[in-house]
Amino acid sequence: MDDLADIADCSSERSELVPKDKGRMVYWIILLNGIGVLLPWNMFITIAPEYYVDYWFTVNGTKTSYADSFMSAMGIVAQVPNCIIAVINVMNLIRGPLIYRVLAPLAFNSLLIIVILALVIFQQPSDDARNWFYIVSLIIIMAMNGSNGLYQNSFFGLAADFPAQYSNAVVIGTNICGTFTSVLAIVATLAFSNQPKTVALIYFAISLSILIICLISWWFCKKQEFYNYHVSKGNRARAAQAQSSFDYRQYLETFKYCWLQCLCVFLVYFVTLSVFPTVLVEFSPTTKNGDWNSVIPKNVYNGITTFLNFNLLAAIGNVCATFVTIPGPRLLIIPCLIRLIFIPFFMFGNCLPDTRSMPVLYSNEWVFFFGNTIMAFTSGYFSSLGMMYAPRVCPPEYSKLAGQVSALSLVLGITAGVGFTYAINAMMNNF
Repeated sequence: MDDLADIADCSSERSELVPKDKGRMVYWIILLNGIGVLLPWNMFITIAPEYYVDYWFTVNGTKTSYADSFMSAMGIVAQVPNCIIAVINVMNLIRGPLIYRVLAPLAFNSLLIIVILALVIFQQPSDDARNWFYIVSLIIIMAMNGSNGLYQNSFFGLAADFPAQYSNAVVIGTNICGTFTSVLAIVATLAFSNQPKTVALIYFAISLSILIICLISWWFCKKQEFYNYHVSKGNRARAAQAQSSFDYRQYLETFKYCWLQCLCVFLVYFVTLSVFPTVLVEFSPTTKNGDWNSVIPKNVYNGITTFLNFNLLAAIGNVCATFVTIPGPRLLIIPCLIRLIFIPFFMFGNCLPDTRSMPVLYSNEWVFFFGNTIMAFTSGYFSSLGMMYAPRVCPPEYSKLAGQVSALSLVLGITAGVGFTYAINAMMNNF
């Protein structure tokens, strides 16, 4: 932790007694809310192929136009509002304390999950309902991800007032969320095969329960001396910088300190989302009889080798960044640039074997598995370092804004990566 010690401004803390985080209560609450940030959306995208595409929009084994377009439409309506709201929040066009900008999206997403549960319970697939159900589902996705954009950006800004490991707790929580969802998907596939309605009820009931627990947790958090001390300290540091309207100079000054760390965060998520999961799930391993589906069902194979492997190793990478901070803020850009090699690495694997024109350099499942393992670990580790460094290379009065800007870099990296997936598929099929 020497690098963080070098960049942290600790002079003010030496002259006053800093409360302890008793039982690490605040840390665990922040980690819990890191899980809550992405859980509803992770549940949605996990259940979407089975419940929405196959159960709702496929009739007697024949996909309708709704089934053909739902997944791509879902990606567009999810990422655009998430990005727009994050930009608006960073520009301080949404006013009020950050804690309220965390609580409001939590409550709003809870209401959306209740609406989804009502639709799952009371509405059955039918020709008359498919059109409005398709539209309503996309509206819910748009609203949920716009709310998540505000939640995630505000949450990173709030966590920036605390020591570095508390910012990292948010990132750890998001990857624990992915790991939990991956395990649940595998169990649900094995236990409730061909019961999409039951699986959807389980998924969204768990989502609602976790969101309610997250809401209640903030009541306990605000009673902690440790929490109030760090929030008050951050507010005092920013008092002289308070603006009643947008002031580009404040943003330029903040960006001057943390642009390199924000670029690192962007690159990590751009590389990861360019290939995960869209490219990775198309990988076809070699088997002795040549038919890998006869060995293990495709959804179970992908659940283990792609989703569970990635989310678990990314979470381990997040945790490791709490204890080891190498490289430091100035050199972090080097491994982040090296990670760009993962894009051609997976492109030359045996992905889309039936349609690709690009030559295949490997089809061994272990090469693919360990490639995904290394990518996942470095994604978790380097993203955590970037998110921890960004607020702490800035003076205290800019730390919260730096936390929000780094969270915006995360969202922009995800959006750019998801968009670049289409270019990767085009290259594999035409080059």
